[in-house]
Amino acid sequence: MERIIQQTDYDALSSKICALQFSYLPPNKGTLSEPIDETLQSLYQDIKSLHFEYYKTLKEESRNVYGKINKLMRNPFPVMNYGTYLRTLAIDVSLIKFINSFPIDQHFQIVNLGSGSDLRFIQYLNMFGDRVERFIDLDFKDAIILKQKILKDSITLDHIIQSYRDKFVMLPGDLKNVAGTLEKLTQFLNPKIPTIFITECVLCYMTENDSKQLVSTIMNEFPTGCWISYDPIGGSDVNDKFGTIMKRNLMDSRNLEMPTLLIYNSKSNYPQRWDNGKSEIVIKDMWDFLSESISDIEKKRLRSLQFLDEIEELKIMQSHYVILNTTWT
Repeated sequence: MERIIQQTDYDALSSKICALQFSYLPPNKGTLSEPIDETLQSLYQDIKSLHFEYYKTLKEESRNVYGKINKLMRNPFPVMNYGTYLRTLAIDVSLIKFINSFPIDQHFQIVNLGSGSDLRFIQYLNMFGDRVERFIDLDFKDAIILKQKILKDSITLDHIIQSYRDKFVMLPGDLKNVAGTLEKLTQFLNPKIPTIFITECVLCYMTENDSKQLVSTIMNEFPTGCWISYDPIGGSDVNDKFGTIMKRNLMDSRNLEMPTLLIYNSKSNYPQRWDNGKSEIVIKDMWDFLSESISDIEKKRLRSLQFLDEIEELKIMQSHYVILNTTWT
């Protein structure tokens, strides 16, 4: 099962490269009609070169993985590129807002649980390095080993890593082993300062009990924290077959299970794992994010990139992906 779940990171990386190739990412200036737009532009200034360098080095390190990702990139459907664009922006907007909510001199920590090939650590250490006490990427052992090799074998990426070697840590671990995960994290984190946790398409692959235990344990261990979680939801309407079809397709094509897709199946049900009476929770789906947070001029730019005639399909799909932000003190 570990290897099957790891394959989903290949999907994510291929989607990110596609979105960069077709210029969905980085977003244009004026993407957001709010003050953090300028911060967002600075954050994304090197996103294309960083990911293309990682992808190029991946080919040299593992032709097998490179081949799988390259195969996934052959059919770049517009709805998929939209999804990657929205997913990327929603998480970064959430992160920036959390960081901006701290006092200007407040140091903080970021933990990316199930990080895969994600390169966010470079962007945030480059931009907030004087305030980031620690940035941790945690994933399965094989995923971490491959990522370490790629980062080391690239002169460009290794130079960046070395400049932040006292702040950036990559840890192997299985999130189902909550006690083991917590033990590893607490070796490098200070529970007395704010810590931001990210789970991007991670909790959906865990059982209900495992995911609840992970969330509650971390919230109890870190008295001041924030959590950003992005996941699909199955839909709660009796006529909504999105989740049922998604579960069946994943099982048939990959023998992959999403245990809670139909349990935390709506914007009202998904936040239950974080609702401890002390947390403030905000959740929206990606269609809402596109409709409410992205400027009209940016929407026009997106429409110019690829012909998209499946507007209703885009709406249905993005209405079944959510971004949750929660804080607790």
